[in-house]
Amino acid sequence: MLSPINPQRRMFLQTAGLLGATAAASHTAASHTAASHAAASHAAVNGSAVAGNVIDFSRSFVRWTLDTKLKPPKTVSKPLPMTLNRVRMPIEATATFRHLETNAVVRYALGAECRTEQVWVKRDIWHDPNASMVMIGGEKHCLIEKHWARADYEATLYPPKLGAQPERQLVDPRDAFADFSLDIATASGRALETVDSILAAFTGTAAVVARTEYQACGYAIALEYPVKTVNFSERERYYQVDTGPILFPGLEGIGEGGAPPLAACRLAFIAHNAPDWAEFLVCVPTPVKDGLRVHHYSKSVRVEGLKNQLFLVVV
Repeated sequence: MLSPINPQRRMFLQTAGLLGATAAASHTAASHTAASHAAASHAAVNGSAVAGNVIDFSRSFVRWTLDTKLKPPKTVSKPLPMTLNRVRMPIEATATFRHLETNAVVRYALGAECRTEQVWVKRDIWHDPNASMVMIGGEKHCLIEKHWARADYEATLYPPKLGAQPERQLVDPRDAFADFSLDIATASGRALETVDSILAAFTGTAAVVARTEYQACGYAIALEYPVKTVNFSERERYYQVDTGPILFPGLEGIGEGGAPPLAACRLAFIAHNAPDWAEFLVCVPTPVKDGLRVHHYSKSVRVEGLKNQLFLVVV
C-alpha cells in the first residue's frame, strides 16, 4: 500500500541522475497574437540549453502479437475468432529503474487505456461486463491491468483451465505472446531551464516532455511523460503541470521478494510547479459504501527532494 512520505523518509529521496547527461527537447516558440510577446517567447526558448534526446511520444508504441499457431493465448477471456492478432498501442509514459548496487537498468512503458473487446466480429464487440485495460510492458515482464465497474472483480481466462484473470496480471512476454516490443522513438530537444523559457514553450504549440527523477528502495528512478495539461500565467509568472496517466512505482516495496520493479508500479497523475517536489494522485481500490470498492485516483502522495525537468521537443 502506498503511503505519504513522512519527514524521516524525505532524506532518502535524492536526485537520481539516472540517465547521466540530462536529455532535453527544444523548439522555437510559436508566434503569439501579439508580436512583442512572440519575440520575447522566441528569445526565451532559444536561450535554453540543448541537452540531448527525449521520447517522442507521438511516435512511440507498445506492440504485441497473439498467434495461436505458435502459442496458445494466456491473457484473453474470450475465444479468439482468428489465428493472428497484432496490437499497436500508443505509449503514455515510461519508468526507468537503475539498481544502485548492480547498475542493472530496466525500462517499462505504459500503454494507452482501451476497453475490453472482442476483435473481428460483426456485432457485440464490447465485453460484458466491460473493463478498462492497459498494458505496461518491459523486456522480461508485462503487467496487464484491468479495471471493472467494481474493484476486486476477476474474469475467467480462456481457456477456463487457466483460471481467473486478476486485475493485475503479471506475465513474461516471451511466454505469453508470439512477439512483443517497445517501439520507442526519440527526438532532439532543448531543456527549459528558466521560467521565461517554460512560459514561452507553453504559449506555443510544440510538445513538451517532462522527466521526474528520485531514489527509493535502492533504485534510481526516472519517470518520463508528455505534458498534456498545464496551467500557467505570464502575469504572475507561474506554471503547474497536471498530467497523466503516468507510472508511479511508489516509495515502498520495490523489488521485494525478488519481484520485478514493475510489480510496484501504479497508475497515477502528477502535478508540480517547482523543480524539487511533486504530488502524485494514485489509482487505488477506493471504498465507496457498504464494503464496495472502485478503482479511483484517490491517494495523494507528495515526494520532496526529487528533480523535475521540462523539455521542448524539436520538430
